[in-house]
Amino acid sequence: MSLDKTIHFDFESLMPEPEFPFPWPDMSFWDVMPESVRKIPSKLKPFQFDHNKKYDLIFLGYPIWFLSPPIPLTTFLKSDAAKKVMAGTPIVTIIGARNMWVSAQEDIKKMIVDNKGKLVGNIALHDRHQNLLSVITIIYWLMTGKKDRYLGIFPKPGVSDEDIQQATRFGKPIHKALSSGHFEQLQDDLCQLGSVELSPDITSIELKAKKIFYIWSGFILKKGGPRARERIGRLKMFKWYLLFVIFAVSPIASLVFYLTYPLFYSKIRKNMAYFKGVDLR
Repeated sequence: MSLDKTIHFDFESLMPEPEFPFPWPDMSFWDVMPESVRKIPSKLKPFQFDHNKKYDLIFLGYPIWFLSPPIPLTTFLKSDAAKKVMAGTPIVTIIGARNMWVSAQEDIKKMIVDNKGKLVGNIALHDRHQNLLSVITIIYWLMTGKKDRYLGIFPKPGVSDEDIQQATRFGKPIHKALSSGHFEQLQDDLCQLGSVELSPDITSIELKAKKIFYIWSGFILKKGGPRARERIGRLKMFKWYLLFVIFAVSPIASLVFYLTYPLFYSKIRKNMAYFKGVDLR
């Protein structure tokens, strides 16, 4: 496919073996948490692209699994093919998320650095609805495969059609950087167009939750790997723990965050600026 006489794209879909189901049955969904959080690779079908080819720019598009990169993308990024194709190459990440993506992007940054790639841009599309509403609708979508209004009253789940359509605005600065070969200003240009929007309270909750997820993942992994029946009990414990925290604890956590916001204003502002960027600290 080509946009003009000079720009051509190679598309690659990462195909896991075995494939993850969609709609996603209940326990099968929760079962991917430990390996997602611990960035444990799985298995992918052979890649179709030529990993010995030198690309001018790579786009990495991904969703968020339990505040972490999805297992197929982790598997790719830890492969020899990724190391070869990404070395010395500019990379733009494109995220489709509910509303928490910061910690997953930090994991992605580290793996890109490990592969000697250069992250030059990030676009994060997210569900704009209220946090608890988006939890209900995303679970409905994952479990049923229906991206419609749950019970006819809830908003549609996921990134809105309007936001997807308006994402074309990011094409101009990317095209400019690619044509010139200069990507130093790209993320600033993308941010001016609204490529990254963060809520300080949601980010604060997410970063704390990721540390807790890491503890839970180790607890579950002690009972075996993917699809092990022995770990189902601990997966159920985590499920009900997480739902309780989301609906009972997170509203209180947000309230406390904003009550103490003035005390940590400078630190919070510095963190928000960092997470909007592409550098790894």
